[in-house]
Amino acid sequence: MKEKISIAPVLALPDLQRPFEIRTDASDYAMGAVLTQHGKSICYHSETFNPAVVNYPTYDKESYALVQSVKKWKHYLMGKEIVIHTDHQPLQYLHSQTKLQQSRHYRWMGFLQQFHLIIIYKKGIHNKVANMLSRPIINASTILKHNSMLHESYIEQYAQDMDFKDVYATLSQGKRVEELD
Repeated sequence: MKEKISIAPVLALPDLQRPFEIRTDASDYAMGAVLTQHGKSICYHSETFNPAVVNYPTYDKESYALVQSVKKWKHYLMGKEIVIHTDHQPLQYLHSQTKLQQSRHYRWMGFLQQFHLIIIYKKGIHNKVANMLSRPIINASTILKHNSMLHESYIEQYAQDMDFKDVYATLSQGKRVEELD
């Protein structure tokens, strides 16, 4: 899926004279973001949370996703008005908060003050790509076993491939692949 959304003609080249928009989403263990311009995707970013971020409350995870996406694309965004779309309604009041709870909030707000951000609440159902980038990957063995469009030889090739056989074996046993070497 990620390969399909990142090849031409899906991605557009950025025009530095036009405004940018970012769509962000955070799940319990990952975040996803899309940089767009006039409805066309420029870049994608997804990130699995480290154990500390996994323990953050929802507001902090959504804030983290916003900060990480702005950091990722700051070279495009500096000096421009940026519209951020998020499915976490409290974030639209980020600039008006007077009492910050954590030291990370101070760091994040200090960083974000460099940018002219307009944060707009957008229901999750309308934020599909960022939503998809922050959700769990479907178990590959399930796809291979239940998708009649895939040829049976793919299963054999996955099991024998030097780079993928360990991952395939782990997924086939119903286990999660935590980290690859």
